[in-house]
Amino acid sequence: MRVDLHGLPLLDAKLKSQIAVAQAWQSSQSSIELIHGHNLGTVIKDYVQGENGLQRDIKRIYPEISKLKLSDNGLGSTVIKFKGK
Repeated sequence: MRVDLHGLPLLDAKLKSQIAVAQAWQSSQSSIELIHGHNLGTVIKDYVQGENGLQRDIKRIYPEISKLKLSDNGLGSTVIKFKGK
């Protein structure tokens, strides 16, 4: 599953990424790719990849989701793999 976040306001990107991660988990996907872009700033990327960003929010909102393993794709996206899946 690929979800395009770049160009969105940060609040919208947060909500869309949280819902997408939950949907990917619920549908038993092993990973999800969040496209945040790389030319127009790093606010969304920082949220997706930062320890106090998406990972913290997922843990708080969806405690049943296992830890997330994040990998910077280097092309303006981050791949999230669900540990234990």
